[in-house]
Amino acid sequence: MRPQPKKPITARGKVLGGPAPLVCVPLVGKTKEEIRTEARNIPAIAPDAIELRVDAWDFVEETRKALSMIGEVRTIVGELPVILTCRGHWEGGVKKVADEKKFLLYKEAAEAGFVDFIDMELAYGDGKIREILAMLEPTSTPLIISCHDFEKTPSKEMIFSLLGAEIRAGAHVAKFAAMPRSEEDVLSLLSATLMVRRQYPDIPLITMSMGESGAMSRITGGLFGSDLTFAVGSKASAPGQIPVAALRQCLSVIFS
Repeated sequence: MRPQPKKPITARGKVLGGPAPLVCVPLVGKTKEEIRTEARNIPAIAPDAIELRVDAWDFVEETRKALSMIGEVRTIVGELPVILTCRGHWEGGVKKVADEKKFLLYKEAAEAGFVDFIDMELAYGDGKIREILAMLEPTSTPLIISCHDFEKTPSKEMIFSLLGAEIRAGAHVAKFAAMPRSEEDVLSLLSATLMVRRQYPDIPLITMSMGESGAMSRITGGLFGSDLTFAVGSKASAPGQIPVAALRQCLSVIFS
């Protein structure tokens, strides 16, 4: 039995924090046609959830057009949970997006019922996070608070501290990803994940070690308390992602 959170989150029939980690596929197209094509491929890929990486969209700051596109994706993918992410350009985002546009889109997409999770960065600080939590409260949309390091892997104590900071800031789901420089870095990420799961047993976690050497964390992370893993759909959104079919085969062995 893997270490599961005491308070899993159910979205459209999928349990984040259930007996096995969910498999999520990112949609990273830039144009409307690219996005539609990726979305139409989703039923054949059959993930448990999708992440809409709207920071890649050419028109993301045109709120009406972006909201309409999110609604269109919702229709295409049907009853799959959707994570809405406009990743900050300083933390791996495709392009710079004005905060006022980003959070307006988050608000309207949540209010319309198009998305099931919103992702924002810990770097915004407690004040802004409280503001977004208050904005989302009427919609009951869970907030993922995330932190990414594409250069290195901090010590397990620092990873523990960052995930703890996300939880104390009010995260419904805490997320951390880092780039390993050694096999020991991957072990540090997994060890820190388990430490957080033991210390903060309630909420779901998403953690991963990126790159080729970190790929094993996407397969085995669930054994240490990570509740979702990202896989390749049409294109990867981060280095080290594994194709869905191969990842599912591995997970079926571990979590059957």
